[in-house]
Amino acid sequence: PSPPAPPASPPARVRYAADGTPRQAFPRPRHPKNVLLICLDTLRADALAPWAKGAPLMPLLSQEMARGVVFRNATATAPWTAPSVASILTGLLPTSHGAQELSSDLRLVPAVTTLAEILDRQGYRNAAFVGGGWVGPENGMLQGFEHVQSQFSFYRAADLLVSSQRHLSEIAPWFVLIHTYEAHDPYMAPPPRQGKPPPPPAAIDLAAVDAEAEATGNRSLVRRFLLEHETRSAIFETAPGLERMRKVTRWFEEGLRNDPEGPALVKTAREAYDKGLARLDRAMVGYLRDAEAAGLLADAIVAIVGDHGEGFGEHGTLHHGRRVYGELVHVPMSIRGPGLPEGLVVEGSVSTADLVPTLLELAGFPSPDGIDGASMRPVIAGGPGRPVIAEERRTPMETGTPVDLDLHAVRDARHTWIGTRDRATGRVTEEAYDRSTDPGEERPLPAGDVPGWSPAFLEEVRKARHAWIK
Repeated sequence: PSPPAPPASPPARVRYAADGTPRQAFPRPRHPKNVLLICLDTLRADALAPWAKGAPLMPLLSQEMARGVVFRNATATAPWTAPSVASILTGLLPTSHGAQELSSDLRLVPAVTTLAEILDRQGYRNAAFVGGGWVGPENGMLQGFEHVQSQFSFYRAADLLVSSQRHLSEIAPWFVLIHTYEAHDPYMAPPPRQGKPPPPPAAIDLAAVDAEAEATGNRSLVRRFLLEHETRSAIFETAPGLERMRKVTRWFEEGLRNDPEGPALVKTAREAYDKGLARLDRAMVGYLRDAEAAGLLADAIVAIVGDHGEGFGEHGTLHHGRRVYGELVHVPMSIRGPGLPEGLVVEGSVSTADLVPTLLELAGFPSPDGIDGASMRPVIAGGPGRPVIAEERRTPMETGTPVDLDLHAVRDARHTWIGTRDRATGRVTEEAYDRSTDPGEERPLPAGDVPGWSPAFLEEVRKARHAWIK
């Protein structure tokens, strides 16, 4: 017998197989929309309007994002690249997709379905332009992309990106992912040249490096790691370099609090980071304007998101990972495209895991069933948002200390709850903050449930407690 005809309109949600094939038939949209997803690594929300306290560090990008819907209270699912980007591409929390713990063996397994795989099965041509590192085919992040260009930077190769998109437009609807490390440490490093290998490691007296590190309590190593791109590979990307890296992460974790010269290094690092953002602002918006002038974005959905923030002394630490406070998981996010309002600022709480179902719905396809993310269209229409989750595995590899902890944050537009479980002892500690009076999450409220928590927020906290305290 012939297969049943698909329904006249697509269902709201569909179960997709690991390779992106839908488990039930649905009508393909008559004019599928192109999708452009730009992920800016290590971008703090307060670099842009409307999050900046004063003039934004990235005024051009702020203007571009304001052309669509801006989500003021977007939370990343994790405070570092691999688990966060995996969530952006799958709609799953780190504990669901599994690419969570810092390790050379980290992989997104083939059984996990990505946005690219779903769109590939719907006839899209998919291309990824990425900075490498954690976002690459070797760790499974780019399942479903037929074309991958590594070592991408807006600063060096925006013209290549425009020409590639023009070529894709002549063939079929396209999904393009752009991921760049241009805001990432080492701050203000020159972006990689397209298609060229990195230069050989600089010659350096490693014995002198180690002697200086011992004399400065490892502060000099931190400076080299964050600011000195010319010698970083020679110092840290070798077998002996692993122990130097542990010293750096221990200083992030413990040393800054006790180093009288630590605040000066924080100030220097922040100044270099800010300069890198200004450079990225010009280069990225130059690309967007070139793509628009070429007619590539006329019928496209354009999503811009940060995968995590960066710490500069808040909560006594530098860098990212290891914590789930707002400076690391509160990220900028916007979406623009046909049918979306312009200049709307949404206050409701959303997650970066919500991008997959939202982008699919805007392109005319059903959301995936069985994922952690939810469509943001109800929030765009004025809905209240929902409590969202950020997670972290804080391990000796990540901190350089013997800790082994699970962190779980529940956040909405006003409140934060953070639970921490010691995997060795089972001990659970809790923190709660009201960001309306304590935006920096510096003054924890008394332990226990907090007046003002919504029933939905309280339910998420109860679920986390139940998972840890059987």
